[in-house]
Amino acid sequence: MAAEYPCKRRRIRLSSCSGSGLVSGEPPSCLHPVVLNGMCIHCNKTVHETFGLAFDYILAGLRYGYMEVSRLKQRNSKALLKKRKLHLVLDLDHTLLHSRKVTKLSSEEQYLKKRVDSPENTSKGSLFNLENMGFLVKLRPFVRNFLEAASTMFEIYVCTMGSRDYALEVAKLLDPDSKYFSSRIMAREDFRQRERKNLDLVLGRESGVVILDDTESVWTGYSENLITASRYDYFKGSDGRSYSVDRKDESESNGVLANILRILKTVHGLYFDSPDNRSRRDVRNYLAKVRSGVLVGCTLLFSNGEEFPLIWSRAEEMGATCTTVFDSSVTHVVSLDVETENCRLAERENKFLVHPQWINTAYFLWSRQPEDDYLPSVQ
Repeated sequence: MAAEYPCKRRRIRLSSCSGSGLVSGEPPSCLHPVVLNGMCIHCNKTVHETFGLAFDYILAGLRYGYMEVSRLKQRNSKALLKKRKLHLVLDLDHTLLHSRKVTKLSSEEQYLKKRVDSPENTSKGSLFNLENMGFLVKLRPFVRNFLEAASTMFEIYVCTMGSRDYALEVAKLLDPDSKYFSSRIMAREDFRQRERKNLDLVLGRESGVVILDDTESVWTGYSENLITASRYDYFKGSDGRSYSVDRKDESESNGVLANILRILKTVHGLYFDSPDNRSRRDVRNYLAKVRSGVLVGCTLLFSNGEEFPLIWSRAEEMGATCTTVFDSSVTHVVSLDVETENCRLAERENKFLVHPQWINTAYFLWSRQPEDDYLPSVQ
């Protein structure tokens, strides 16, 4: 049993202290593993407001020391693994839903005000009016099925750059019975860096955390954990196009969330059924493995590699070989314009001819798409 030492009317365990040993009969200094409202709950000492990490999303005024955070991450991961669960961090806006100020609806969208679902129908509706905040909120198709299935494989966190008040209100629409998120809702107030998210406040090891977000740039240093979802824009954008104006929506059965759920199931299966020693298992390796198989066996010819650097990079991530030289190994010619020499060569040599969007769609849906649906246009 660990030795105990008195510390201001309370007794603290040696595991909560520095462990440097006694000096002149004094107890070791407390590491302040848990701080509440500026005071260590172990030694009752006042702690500086910048100490450790703030976990206000769990309890207002709660802070953990860095060593305690590390311990909790290890403990929580170990407990979840026994339940065959990992961690999943979900963005809100443009990933699971789209919000718009009611005052900013276009004239073509005014009909939506009469189509909002009743607050009493939260568990089944998809379009809601947050009257106290002035927002219309449209849930992404398949999101309820997605959350239900994902929650059986992952402990879910919400991570948004929206305000805490907004995040809590929206979470009630997605999870009215608090089955999926509980208090695990992190908002912009929780992050030290502006416009940057991190996994510091997720109580799990990074090797077991999958992130889903439509914006890759906010996750600097975590790209290997990230599944980038195509942006969900339901309301009218600056280009005038939208699902709301066309009075339609993203596919329920073959949309982004349905396809991402398939990937999550695959990664979850690879993690728990892998012959690797459990200490070596890492979702980052399995995500890369799944991604690299999407376009394996495809050799893509670009007329100019510098013209589509991002497309080129994404194609290689999915296992394709990219080139600017036409030879017998080429399977696809990538072009915006059908009236080019390479396109004519592709038709003559019976190669696939595709628009760059074919690569982007495969990237976001994690599956090879029918080439005939993505032919270049006539410029």
